[in-house]
Amino acid sequence: MTDRDLDLREPERVFADCGNDFKRAKYVMYGVPFDATSSYRSGAALGPEYIREESYNFETYLMDLDVDLQDIGMVDIGDIILENTVEGQERMIADTRTVSGFILEQGKFPILMGGEHSPTEGAVDGFMELFMKKGGLVVIVDAHLDFRREYLGNPHSHACVARRIFEKWGPDSLVIVGTRSGCREEVEDADRMGLNHVTSKQVMQGSMHRVVEAWDSALSIKDRPIYLSIDVDGMDPSYAPGTGTPEPWGLTSWDVLHLIQELRHNIMAMDITEVCPDAEDKVTPSLAAKLIRQMIGLKEMVDRNPTWLDKI
Repeated sequence: MTDRDLDLREPERVFADCGNDFKRAKYVMYGVPFDATSSYRSGAALGPEYIREESYNFETYLMDLDVDLQDIGMVDIGDIILENTVEGQERMIADTRTVSGFILEQGKFPILMGGEHSPTEGAVDGFMELFMKKGGLVVIVDAHLDFRREYLGNPHSHACVARRIFEKWGPDSLVIVGTRSGCREEVEDADRMGLNHVTSKQVMQGSMHRVVEAWDSALSIKDRPIYLSIDVDGMDPSYAPGTGTPEPWGLTSWDVLHLIQELRHNIMAMDITEVCPDAEDKVTPSLAAKLIRQMIGLKEMVDRNPTWLDKI
């Protein structure tokens, strides 16, 4: 960061291929190692560290996209310095909002590595303050509705992030895919209030393409700037076992990749959260790292060869 009063901690190891400085970079990664509201397995605070570590496993050349990440301007600015406690959450959300907004104001693509899901609230605020007038939309991949009014007395818990976005930015500002879990009250509230969400079963019975086309018909999402939030528990535990609250019968990693492919022109920022490496060590952070790399590759592919994806 440059002109904001905010400190970032340099990681021991940056995300692979992040060799540029902030000024020259097009994609800017940062970690938010926070998991103080985790309700089952803790450990997501280690997510950024493990995602970075696993990012070195892959070739720089993305053969399916004909993009080499060595040619792309990428920087990892480190982790937001925070107090990993419920008492420190308000400051963490505010700082995440500042970082997200600053990166976007500089015309760059921010990528948040969590951490649990609650930092998304701040990152979305930074995004919406810039893009709300242009129809900003938040697309969330998640097993859970995260639509509680509060959880354990905390309205900013990871279990409430969708509710806060919905209430703050409006019912047409949010869509969720992969849902298959929620308490009775939040399911009833979601139905009554008109939350746009698609279950993993509905995706399985149709396709991600049909989901996106239905959203576009109803909400014109292909004409809107998008913030993509991937809670890895949206995927089935067979694909991403390392998460704090795993739920069976979820999306496949292919489903999530197809979602990114469908929305690649419109995605302006993203996060990937709830990677809990203590649960199984390597598989899930590896998938998270790969999804980040594919996101960048797909964005670059749009600029260089917009018809290539049709061949995949």
